Amino acid sequence: MLLQAQSDSLQKEKNNQAVEYGRHISVDLKESTTATAYITSDQLTHRQGINPRDVLYGLIPGLQVMQKQGASWETTGELSVRGRNTVNAATPLLIVDGFERDLDLLSVNEIESITVLKDAPSTALYGVRGANGVILVKTKRGSTGSPTINLSYEFNVAKAFRTPKFLNSYNYAQALNEARVNDGLSPRFDAEDLAIFQEKSYRTVYPDVDWWKHSLRDYGTGNNINFSVTGGGKYVKYYTQLSYLNDLGLLRPTEENDGYSTQLKYSRLNLRSNLDIAINRNTELQLNILGTFSEYNRPHSSLESIFSALYSVPSAAFPIKSLNGVWGGTTEISTNPVAMISGTGYDRVQQRDFYADTRITHKLDSWLPGLSIGAFIGLDNMATYWDTNARNYGYEQTAYDWGMQKYVYTPLRNETALAFSHSVDQSKNHYNIGAFAKYNQTWGLHTLSSTLQYSMDKILAKGKNVSYSFIDAVGQVHYAYAQRYIVDLALSGSAASVLRPGHRWGIFPAVGAAWLISQEKFIQAAWLNMLKLRASYGISGRADNGYGISIDMYGNGDSYLFGRTPTSATGIRMWQLGIADLTYEKSHKWNLGLDFQAFRKLSVTVDLFHDRRTDILVASAGKISSALGLDAPRKNAGIVTNQGIEALARWSDNIGNFKYSIGGNFAFTRNKIVEQNEEYRPYDYLNRTGHQIGQFYGYVVEGIYQNQEEIDQRGVVQTLSEVRPGDLRYKDLNGDKVIDSYDQTFIGYSTMPEIYYATDLNLEYRGFGFFAQFQGVANRSVLSSVPSVYRPLYGNRTISEEYYANRWTPETPNAIYPRLTSVGSDNNYANNSLWIKDGSFLKLRTLEVYYQFNAHQLRALKYVHGAKLYVRGYDLFSFDHIKVMDPENMTSGHPSVRRYAFGINLTF
Repeated sequence: MLLQAQSDSLQKEKNNQAVEYGRHISVDLKESTTATAYITSDQLTHRQGINPRDVLYGLIPGLQVMQKQGASWETTGELSVRGRNTVNAATPLLIVDGFERDLDLLSVNEIESITVLKDAPSTALYGVRGANGVILVKTKRGSTGSPTINLSYEFNVAKAFRTPKFLNSYNYAQALNEARVNDGLSPRFDAEDLAIFQEKSYRTVYPDVDWWKHSLRDYGTGNNINFSVTGGGKYVKYYTQLSYLNDLGLLRPTEENDGYSTQLKYSRLNLRSNLDIAINRNTELQLNILGTFSEYNRPHSSLESIFSALYSVPSAAFPIKSLNGVWGGTTEISTNPVAMISGTGYDRVQQRDFYADTRITHKLDSWLPGLSIGAFIGLDNMATYWDTNARNYGYEQTAYDWGMQKYVYTPLRNETALAFSHSVDQSKNHYNIGAFAKYNQTWGLHTLSSTLQYSMDKILAKGKNVSYSFIDAVGQVHYAYAQRYIVDLALSGSAASVLRPGHRWGIFPAVGAAWLISQEKFIQAAWLNMLKLRASYGISGRADNGYGISIDMYGNGDSYLFGRTPTSATGIRMWQLGIADLTYEKSHKWNLGLDFQAFRKLSVTVDLFHDRRTDILVASAGKISSALGLDAPRKNAGIVTNQGIEALARWSDNIGNFKYSIGGNFAFTRNKIVEQNEEYRPYDYLNRTGHQIGQFYGYVVEGIYQNQEEIDQRGVVQTLSEVRPGDLRYKDLNGDKVIDSYDQTFIGYSTMPEIYYATDLNLEYRGFGFFAQFQGVANRSVLSSVPSVYRPLYGNRTISEEYYANRWTPETPNAIYPRLTSVGSDNNYANNSLWIKDGSFLKLRTLEVYYQFNAHQLRALKYVHGAKLYVRGYDLFSFDHIKVMDPENMTSGHPSVRRYAFGINLTF
């Protein structure tokens, strides 16, 4: 058992906090045998975000959260539990209030707790969906008492973080000339051209456009409002919440069109109602309803294409608009970033989600004390609607006729009228139904609890071959003797429709045991609150392989001629050979853990784990001849091992009016590919088997060739492309005097970090408070291949200040980067040890300064019982080895942002 990840863990332990496994199973915290980690709503009070993933960085041991690139609503963290255990998708199962649901649609304020299931006694309960770990989310519920109203508001400002700097037109022209000379070509710009660029005259034909400045504004803004009412009486308890948020993006020229905006805008309205109804003394009914409506707006040009243009169009390419007011462009470059934002129309996407579930529980104590039965049903509906109002922007090229002393305009594309369209992009219904029975009883020193559950899930989505279903039959037994010796047994039978009949069912057993040493008389002491050893083993599965891969599929083939007067007819051919014996992946999980609490202030948890994943679906190309004529079907032949350690420590104390808490968590995971049907390779160091999943692979750079004499004297042929002075020199790994694909090897790590850690500090004195959380990763590599930043000039690209300042020239033999080139270089830009960089970082994820008003200060406000004012910052700075970009977002997409927020919380 991993203890609660924040400062109130000891207090919760004293209050007999239960650990949730899902499946209507919960165990007293002291008696848990599993490596389960959780947080409650108390630990989310210092954080806010567009969705819950935004606040999970470093909060829960074993849960890795890595930020994605994109607009604010797209940067939701990618989740993984204990690293990566498979070469396929490693996404954990997300369960909200007992049903598989989308976490992103929840507001942070409606969450009561988040629990991460990591080892076999808990993940085996989820059968063919448990191998990648399970994340359980419980929303808030009502409580007995008069109504309590909570109102919160946060205003935030977002600023781009580490946008790269590119050369102005004069320096760009010099760089391009240098690159062309390096390539044996004549310069593009003569001395007169350079002088005009430097003098900043004739800007229409010698432009100097800072595309980032004209495309992005300094900041975006957002609002987040939450209103909730909770309370209840003897028969009905209720929790009702209404929340609204909006976020305006960083795009600048968005209001130039009548009737619509092209600004990045996201808004979402959530309405939740959770009811607990006591029908009689033995029967309880729960009813949960959530409705969400979200909308986002963007230019019709995709963000990927807009930022691709920002990362590539040179400052000297063309003006934003010609003197005629027409968008600028050339025959070589048609992507005008400002025009793509302002002149292509808009896309508006609306998503409507409805979640409803109910469960009824009936106690049968009159028949058998401790026995209860129940049933549940859930219905979810989601639909996404697209409104598109799109057009092509017109652009023209501007030149200057020096003889006629006038500008010459060449139209290259005419503007088209706006064309409106509407479509239903996605539509999905999710049904879940099931029943359960529970038995709990204590006899003297013996405690026994058991659960049986049967459930069916079915997802019906728009389109063909995208509907699937699962069936789960689950049994779990928990036994404790004298609150010292504890055993958990779990067994599930699970089936997935994506598998062929005869292969759909799997059996997943698990066992966990714990020894609560602190309950032994020989070690009991007032200072020792808990000392426990845990061990577990079991099997869980993964079968989310996608629908249809197990069946043969046919499609249109070549055409044939028939009849005296030949008539063409389309033939049919097989285009997919199904995987006849497709089965689920099997995860064999071992875990050994220690839990320690002392002085009512200190908590420590350590877990060692090992996971052996078998029957992983891998390619068969290495084992089946290409003479087959089709892509060979994949096989369940892969094996991956993953092992590591997790640790959590926290100290919390009060000294008079001063309260403080300091803690942190650390996780190290390392995986290895044991088998993946790999094709034959002539040298052992070429084999991917035996190495980390996703580990970078490339050439080893020994330096930069300084002159032609060095190239000739070395006597090694680099076959990737012609080698010139200033090009990278590679190590000849096999000693054959030829640099080719056989001279590549493994370099660094993968983009998935092996080490993930966090630390936080909370101080409070007489209402004034300070909170800071740092989160970092190590043993991680990134590929620095972003166009123009690390791959400049060729393909009509621009060049970054970083590359230009550190490029090789004959005068700078110790430069970081190879020579400039206008035609590209397969030799220099292949994956190699220069471009594969250390992707470690340490970020200040959250910083908060706040003040909480006490009851005495609020006595003049009759109905206000609590108030908090705060100022926060999110992702404020980063310590890392990549100075020109965010190491967590090494792409040519939307930049990362840092946020500053002001908020107020009121309780009535």
